[in-house]
Amino acid sequence: MSESSIKKKSKLDYKLKSGLNYRLMTAVLFWCGLIVMASMYLTIPLISVFSTSFNLSPNEAAWTSTIFCLFFAAGCLIYGPLSDRYGRKKIILIGMALLTVVSPLVGLFDNIGWIIALRAVQGLVAATFSPVALAYIMEMFPDAKKLTATGFLVTGFLMAGIIGQVISSFINQYLSWNFVFGIMGIAYFITVFIVMAFLPCDNIQRPKISVIGAISKMGSLFKIKLLVLTYAVDIMLLMSMMCMYTALGYYLTEPQFGLNTQEILYVRAVGLIGILFASATGVLAKKFHFFNILIVGLIIASISQIMLGLVSNVILLTALSVIFVAGIAVATPNVIELIGQLGGNARGSALSIHTVILFIGAGLGPILATNMLTTGIDSLPYIMMGIILIIGVGLSILIKRSYNMEEQRGFEN
Repeated sequence: MSESSIKKKSKLDYKLKSGLNYRLMTAVLFWCGLIVMASMYLTIPLISVFSTSFNLSPNEAAWTSTIFCLFFAAGCLIYGPLSDRYGRKKIILIGMALLTVVSPLVGLFDNIGWIIALRAVQGLVAATFSPVALAYIMEMFPDAKKLTATGFLVTGFLMAGIIGQVISSFINQYLSWNFVFGIMGIAYFITVFIVMAFLPCDNIQRPKISVIGAISKMGSLFKIKLLVLTYAVDIMLLMSMMCMYTALGYYLTEPQFGLNTQEILYVRAVGLIGILFASATGVLAKKFHFFNILIVGLIIASISQIMLGLVSNVILLTALSVIFVAGIAVATPNVIELIGQLGGNARGSALSIHTVILFIGAGLGPILATNMLTTGIDSLPYIMMGIILIIGVGLSILIKRSYNMEEQRGFEN
């Protein structure tokens, strides 16, 4: 294609994009991210319920969360390449329709084996959204609006961590755990029509590549040292958040606090305040550079996480949980930005791996929390996660220095 043809095509693409309502598109993606990812967190408040109802240990009951995350992570490797072939919106719509069917089925069984199996299917289906939505933003939004749209999408993902728990706790308290999944199925049914009506189609010509071919090419990304280090930081984010909320649910029921289900629900809900900081990431990154915001966010999260294990006042615990969530919320979009840059031409594959790694961490969080709580040391989950996040700070500083050195070499050459 000649240079003049390329310029004409870019002008045409700009004109087509300039007619889109980006605020509405961002709002739809935010809602989808919130409602889809809420499914991941639905069973965290239900771990004690499943443990009692089915005579399970907390570790065994925690598999209702972990299995979702593991199958979600596996699905992320598949749906990115599928959306390359068949279109982003089409894959998102198919996934939403399948969630409408699968979600209510989870609540129809009073057998823990079937519940875990259907949660695995639910996780596999839910994976149709996250990596595909990130790729959709990269293609459909102009450069000036991409980071803001990503920030709002991540806000939806992180808010889901609290909203999912709040919805689940509320419905379980007034109805039963079975109704949680039926009501979510209704929400997905409504969302299908929202996506159909308000999310523009991505009619873009893309190079055709098989799913197996795309997955095999992802392995080459692990040869990029800085990208591997970034993935190491990536896995810490949701792992520490899931671990914190799982431990907090048990911690606040102890005699020294004696909070009931409703009161714990309020503590979880207050965490939403911290998540709102993710939507401001675009503005903060432009002013202070995304590397600095990433490091500061991790420092805030690590310190507040450790302090959670050292205080025994409900008000302080609630305040520290908000500060912790704010740190994670600020760090996450900047990790995505860094992965996108380090991935280069393979940005889409790099972001697919990011989604896999992020939610493997989310799956490990509840397991780590319940195992550490068996030691009888209530502060252990918070202190250990805080130390892990401090390591994340060190890795981020190392990545920043190496990244800047490589940029300087590029300019010199």
